[in-house]
Amino acid sequence: MQDITLRDGVAGDANALSALVTPLARHLLDADTGGNAHAFQASLTPACFAERLGSPHFAHYLAADDTGLCGMLAMREGSHIHHLFVARNAHRRGIARLLWEHALRIHGRREYTVNSSEIAVPVYERFGFVAKAAPQTVKGVRFVLMERPRLVPRVVQKQYLNGILPQGGQA
Repeated sequence: MQDITLRDGVAGDANALSALVTPLARHLLDADTGGNAHAFQASLTPACFAERLGSPHFAHYLAADDTGLCGMLAMREGSHIHHLFVARNAHRRGIARLLWEHALRIHGRREYTVNSSEIAVPVYERFGFVAKAAPQTVKGVRFVLMERPRLVPRVVQKQYLNGILPQGGQA
């Protein structure tokens, strides 16, 4: 297995991100209404990636191996996965998990959301997400709204419960 390097995305990555994501994003388009997804498709241009890379509302994390860029995760407002894509030739190498765990280390234990493609639902379920609605299509893009609840460390839970529950059988 090749070594994977993780790093933050920078403005100079816009062309490479567009080239990675655009062909992979086709599976998000609804077969019947995907022609109406002009706004989504326009958001995948290098100019749109450059705008997001420069925005304080987005964080981009990139994975690269010795062949180049092989995955990316874009987080909006620190709690919504805007994009998570892994190059086809890099699937089943744990890259999506590496990117997700990297984002978790940075953004912490909080609630997260994602509009997942139907084929990516099992991946997000392994990350602790649950579907909050049936698959839907909005402006030609088909997705499943998913949420990952905020994780509370067990120590905090125990301390909290000890503070509110009676001790030694006292009521």
